[in-house]
Amino acid sequence: MRSEEIDLREYLRIVRRRLWLIILIVLGCTTGAAYFSYTNYVPLYSAQTKLYVNNADAADPFNRGVMTIGQMSAGNGVIETYKEIIRTPIIMDKVVDRYPQLDASTEELIRSVSVSALNNTSVMIISVTGLSHERAVMMVNAITDVFVTELPKISPGHSAVLLTEAKMSAYPNPVNEQHNTYIILAFMGSLILSIGIAILLDVLDDRIKDEADVVRVLGVSTLASVPKTRLRSGRARSRKGTQGRVGEEAYAAVK
Repeated sequence: MRSEEIDLREYLRIVRRRLWLIILIVLGCTTGAAYFSYTNYVPLYSAQTKLYVNNADAADPFNRGVMTIGQMSAGNGVIETYKEIIRTPIIMDKVVDRYPQLDASTEELIRSVSVSALNNTSVMIISVTGLSHERAVMMVNAITDVFVTELPKISPGHSAVLLTEAKMSAYPNPVNEQHNTYIILAFMGSLILSIGIAILLDVLDDRIKDEADVVRVLGVSTLASVPKTRLRSGRARSRKGTQGRVGEEAYAAVK
């Protein structure tokens, strides 16, 4: 291996010498990452409804229209309970029975639905994520309808009011938009890797390639160098001798 440190100009000469290798590696890795990213992308669509859950136990017993802190905390605790009840077979089994056109199982509905409270209020947001926008809208509306119907039976004195129903969109946008992260990472990684490989190959190559290598290996300076040239015209050389025709240049091959 070379004992001297390679300066920046030497790095640039190495890159120019192995530019074809760098371009080949970068192009191959970037193309592969783009193909993987586009072929494995699966768009997901989401639909949601909003409910207002009325907690009768949290109402003021004197009808003053106000709630104490304890009553508000109790109401928030009920919301958390309902969030878990929705994602149980007691609701999902009835969705499967009442809406056979969904062609969905209880387990699929439980995996697809998520429930959250709006800023710690009594407003619940039911969301469903699926491979189809139309199917997600149908599923979330069905789950919401069953929950509104069954809530008074599960918890007497409590009810839910539908605030916002999920609507079909002519141009739905997927929730997992496609990004070029893998392509950018592949490009940057392959560029660094290919430059490293080019430098490594040059360091391991012990052939004499320029005047600096002659000085380093033999310890003497060069007087002149003979560049590799070609004949200016494509005509064949004379068969009678090695002397070229007028106007032709001699050439020497450097091996």
